[in-house]
Amino acid sequence: MRITAVAATLLDDFEPSSWTRLPDSDTDRILITDGDRSLVVTVAAHDRAAAAHAEHVAATALAPLLPADAPRIPHILAARTIEGEIVGHDADVTLTIADPMPGLPLSTAMFEEQPALVESLARTIALIHSADAGPIADAGLTVEESAETRDRLLADLDSAAATGRVPSSLLSRWETALEEVTAWRFLPVPVHASLGPDALWAIDGEVVAVSELARLRVGDPAMDLAAVSSMLSPEDFQRFFRAYRAHRDPDDPGLRRRVGFHAEITVLEWLLAAVAAQDDAAIDDAADLLEALAEVTGDSDGLGDDPHDGDSPSTEAPETSAPAEDLPHPPEDPTHTAEDFTAEPDDHPHDTDDHTHDTADLSHDTEELPDGENPEVFLPSARIGAGIDEDAIATERLDTSELHVHDPREDDESPEDQEPPTA
Repeated sequence: MRITAVAATLLDDFEPSSWTRLPDSDTDRILITDGDRSLVVTVAAHDRAAAAHAEHVAATALAPLLPADAPRIPHILAARTIEGEIVGHDADVTLTIADPMPGLPLSTAMFEEQPALVESLARTIALIHSADAGPIADAGLTVEESAETRDRLLADLDSAAATGRVPSSLLSRWETALEEVTAWRFLPVPVHASLGPDALWAIDGEVVAVSELARLRVGDPAMDLAAVSSMLSPEDFQRFFRAYRAHRDPDDPGLRRRVGFHAEITVLEWLLAAVAAQDDAAIDDAADLLEALAEVTGDSDGLGDDPHDGDSPSTEAPETSAPAEDLPHPPEDPTHTAEDFTAEPDDHPHDTDDHTHDTADLSHDTEELPDGENPEVFLPSARIGAGIDEDAIATERLDTSELHVHDPREDDESPEDQEPPTA
């Protein structure tokens, strides 16, 4: 295969003897092995080249900021732009070679089958959010201060209102949330910004790797927590948030309210992306979802209210979310374009001195907390379910009996006890 031949020229002392094609919706990916070592080769077309470059930059910046026992992130060994004709493409492509990710791609069903995954995911996200933001900014990745986040969201609301496809009740609801300035005062931290099952790898109830780092940036931690809320049941999200706070307890009284906001406004972002792409079918799908969301939220203004600061005791709880099954399935996300993934220079140096933390009361109408539940747990107001289909690996010239899941915990064993990893 031509991709294998090209990859062999980029590495010293590596002569692949077999290969297998890996499933991926956006790129050509193959697993190559020389019998002792396995590597993943990715061929990104022009529209994905910016994402491949951004992930390389992000992984390089983030890796030294995480502790040694943190989940693994992509380790890229070589990258080169080549003529597309060499590997059967019409235009130039970017070819990258990386170590395979350990474990198995995560699916949402795993959270029920392996409950420990919830706590492991909480620790993983807390580690990323606790990393030093300075090197991320210095790498030229996006930095968005708290005021900039609020201004951007207000501008998105104005753009969405101009389409005439957003229910007035949602516009009013979200405008009210953004007008509560105290809830939008937070310290920006490193955030993944593209969390989903396809970005997480797990084994034996533990998250062992995080990928899809192309949108890594410094921004609102609530973005990542909202993404997690779409993967978990309300009960599991309670456990997740408790575990997250155990590993990282920021002075951020508006955090849970912003999580609810980000969880809901995802649908509006799909609408804006569909409008930008002039995709009428996607616009209609997003508009249908917005109508369904308006019905679920009704007259409620609860967005994960956080009426009690810190760990102070409380007998009240924030308004809970509507079940994901009450909403239609979301359309295929049209937002992943090259422009979205391009690393942006930092025009706003990361300065922690400019941020204040207001402890103003953000409470709204609440319900009595059922006995035995933790009053300090946020439930998003409208959780939109996300499923995942996992295709079997189609193999060529490779006996799959030779493959096994790579457990990074085996790295501490002696060399003769180890087997080569697989993707």
